[in-house]
Amino acid sequence: MIKVPTLLDNEIVFDDKITRLAYSRDASMYRLMPESVVRPRNINDVKDLLTHSRTTGTPITFRTGGTSLSGQSIGTGIIAEVLYDWQRFKILDNGLSTKMQPGVNGGFINKILAPFHRRIGPDPASINSARIGGIVSNNSSGMVCGTEFNSYHTLKDISFILPNGNMYSTERPNEDQKFCMNEPELANGLKNIRKEIINNDVLFNKIRNKYRIKNTIGYSMNALIDHERPLDIFSHLLVGAEGTLAFISDVTLNTIPDPPNKGTGLVLFDTPESAASSVTFFKDLGASAIEFLDDQSLRTAKHFDEPPYDPKMVHNDHTGLLVEFQNNSKDEIKRLINSSKDFSNKNRSVVSFRLVTAEDDRETIWKIRKGLYPTLGSLRKTGTSIITEDIAVSASDLAPAIRELKNIFHNCKFDDGVIFGHAKDGNLHFITSVDLDDKAGIGNYERMMIELSNMTLQDFNGSLKAEHGTGRNMASFVEAEWGGEIYKLMWKIKELVDPKNIMNPNVLLTRDERLHMRDLKPMPKVHSEVDACIECGFCEKICPSRGLSLTPRQRIGVMRELTNMKLSDHEKEIFKYSVDQTCATDGLCSMECPVNINTGVMVKSLRFKGDDPWYIYLSSQYFGLFLIIIRNMIKLVRLIGNIIGDQLLRKITKAINRTSKGLIPIWPRNGLMVSNRKKHKKQYNVDYLHYESCVNRVLAGDGTGMSSSEMLKNIATSVDIDLVTFDSLNDNCCGMAYNSRGYKNTGETLRNKLLDEFLRLSNNGDIPIIVDMSPCTQFILEKDQYKDLKIIDSVSFLNDIISQLDIKPLEEPIFIHNVCSLNKMGNKNELLDLVDQCADHVEKPIETFCCGTGGDRGLRYPELTNNSILRSVGGITSKKGVSSSRTCELGLEEVLQVEFSSIEALVYNRIKK
Repeated sequence: MIKVPTLLDNEIVFDDKITRLAYSRDASMYRLMPESVVRPRNINDVKDLLTHSRTTGTPITFRTGGTSLSGQSIGTGIIAEVLYDWQRFKILDNGLSTKMQPGVNGGFINKILAPFHRRIGPDPASINSARIGGIVSNNSSGMVCGTEFNSYHTLKDISFILPNGNMYSTERPNEDQKFCMNEPELANGLKNIRKEIINNDVLFNKIRNKYRIKNTIGYSMNALIDHERPLDIFSHLLVGAEGTLAFISDVTLNTIPDPPNKGTGLVLFDTPESAASSVTFFKDLGASAIEFLDDQSLRTAKHFDEPPYDPKMVHNDHTGLLVEFQNNSKDEIKRLINSSKDFSNKNRSVVSFRLVTAEDDRETIWKIRKGLYPTLGSLRKTGTSIITEDIAVSASDLAPAIRELKNIFHNCKFDDGVIFGHAKDGNLHFITSVDLDDKAGIGNYERMMIELSNMTLQDFNGSLKAEHGTGRNMASFVEAEWGGEIYKLMWKIKELVDPKNIMNPNVLLTRDERLHMRDLKPMPKVHSEVDACIECGFCEKICPSRGLSLTPRQRIGVMRELTNMKLSDHEKEIFKYSVDQTCATDGLCSMECPVNINTGVMVKSLRFKGDDPWYIYLSSQYFGLFLIIIRNMIKLVRLIGNIIGDQLLRKITKAINRTSKGLIPIWPRNGLMVSNRKKHKKQYNVDYLHYESCVNRVLAGDGTGMSSSEMLKNIATSVDIDLVTFDSLNDNCCGMAYNSRGYKNTGETLRNKLLDEFLRLSNNGDIPIIVDMSPCTQFILEKDQYKDLKIIDSVSFLNDIISQLDIKPLEEPIFIHNVCSLNKMGNKNELLDLVDQCADHVEKPIETFCCGTGGDRGLRYPELTNNSILRSVGGITSKKGVSSSRTCELGLEEVLQVEFSSIEALVYNRIKK
């Protein structure tokens, strides 16, 4: 095994088998086991790592999001993840440019730029998961940017570290002189290569011609004809170099306008030819994006609740064009939409069309397109591996290229081949699958790659890689694309910069003519919930354990790797912690996944297998008594804390937590307050039935000691609403707490028992039922068999009656957190709307996140909550916070040192008394 440098802190070096397995896979169809994983925190760590690689000859692959589709972010040496400590950014020139470290997320920076009506140029479909390091290293483009606004053409400045450890930044004055002085061989070599190209019309014209369409195969050779100074040439060679030349420590991109008004349409045609012939119309009309979707692509809309067309009515050969117009004027957007409608109405080849301007409607259309890779991948036969490529041809050759590509699928026996892409740019993507246990299937794949190369290069003079980067699956075809002379020049560049070939070897350039056929990634079955996963990485950004242990994709990958592998006892402990114990099982990953895969379901199945133990059964049978015991235990611990001091109590519980390996929770810094419960009177002919969640039966809603349930009842009473809490439900639980621990049978029994009680008490659904904790509401609503019941979350109820309340808004700012369940129920704006009425100023995170508490998991594994919140929240000024789950509120309070209360407490305390 390759040993990592001793000069690096052990805390950033991971050479255990579980971590190495997790990083052996990315979004591509390849799998390579690294010797170790390192997370350098800063420039000095990177330099130390490069020193080690040079000294030992150890290959090094720098990785950010790992959403690469071509195998650029895996390797056999060291994987250096420059993600979690590399997310600083700076907005420059009033939004005209932005400086970013490699770990900055593309979608996130666009949200920061939105108030300036600007965005970065590259807009890949994976932008909400992809990071700037990968976007620049692959010279990403996307739906709208074409070739004009890709990473190469919007590059303003770049800072990088060469394999020899020397660092340069183009934003510093006289840096080119320093570069030429310190790197004379490299600088002169680049000058000579440029001179050779400039003086050879054949080479010059070939390079210029190659970039008339999208092209990311090989190095960005246009840098050698676009620029003269060695530093300028090299900085642009780094764009699209896929980490094979240097480490990019930060990059500054010029931004492009992001008009505030947009209109989006999805027009369905009867054939690919009809769609292709209509591209010119929309292009001439001024469409910013024109996306192509074949019949199979269109059918993936079945995963959406309200698709813009009926996926069941999509026939063979039906083809869609997704068209978007962007403009500063609403009137101009209206005109463009109307022109598109007129065209669609008159065109007999149009099967259906929908043209919209509302943001939610537009997002639905775009989600179909942006989620195609993982969505289509999920439709493959379980156990097969995904093949994906993207080629570019002239826009005029779009239809014949599609037909020829379909012929290749047929000839090579890939019956599940699907085609989509950027019609405006002649850029076609395709997805199909292969069974790696079938020699015939592998042979068909090799044949398909050869036929694809011949078709693209010989028939259409296109490019074999349009925007996904070269990677491992096209490195063997670079010479076929560029020819021998230019191919040799590429190797010369590589050898000038990286003579020991330590920087991501066999990516972009290789001497192995069959590299694309090696190290193919197996996708064995592991669990029905996750078997459709293609490891795209869309889920990772929102996972609370990212950067602490594993992400949903990595948990699935590790499970797949272990199907034929044994672990030592120590490795089993690491597996349990990384895969199970630090998974919040909140299911928010399913919202980011285009096919709604909830990795938490798989993890729950690992927590307990077999019949639920007797003590679990006993606690569920006497649940009311069980809660009384918990209440009294909390009171006892509070009493002990009053005697010995909260600080000492916390130290003791920390030690017990450590010894018990997370079984016993840690006493919170601010302690726990038991609610002052009242016995509720029996009442009939009520307006609403109220179910008091078990957490709110135990804990107070704020520091006053009053329960959230009591506050909710008082709020309702203030506007003459009869809301009754039935004490007969005190022995009931929704079952979520049991289900999340893997006791599925007990959880299901409790939920069914509660819902039967709901039916009885509500006169078979005549009386609406309010649940006062959002996670419980969402868990209860998952049960489809009880659709007659009207179950309402307390946030929704309070939103409905807030206009009837006499509210005195809080004058200080308040921070709000949307719990996962609110987002999963589609109520993401309700909490904000409600708090807006109760406070003059509201703070909220830029992006949705899970706090990682997972019930009491945040008390048992506090590092999970700490990790998630600190990675998601920053720069808040509020001293108060609010949410709709008491356990989440406690976790947020613990980490942010902000006083959190329930939403019921906030509304109740703001009512004028």
